[in-house]
Amino acid sequence: MAHERLFHKIERLSMTLERMQLDEYLKFVSDKKRMLLMALMGGVMRGVGFMFGFSVIGAIVVTLLRGLLYDSIPGIGSFFAEVMNEIETRTR
Repeated sequence: MAHERLFHKIERLSMTLERMQLDEYLKFVSDKKRMLLMALMGGVMRGVGFMFGFSVIGAIVVTLLRGLLYDSIPGIGSFFAEVMNEIETRTR
């Protein structure tokens, strides 16, 4: 009877480990080249995401500031207009 319970517990543990795919994880962790490649690719993808996100958010902020500052504040609006004109002429 004790052997049957022990066997049942071992069988449940074995099934749990199979569902966790522990053997695949151990293979992945032991392969240093693959881990390095995955870390490198993850870093590159994060960098591209940050770059894309910052570009989109920066463009939105500049557009909002352009409309807000041109009309609202006389001194800052003219300065901002000069800066934006300079940026536009240099990018052409």
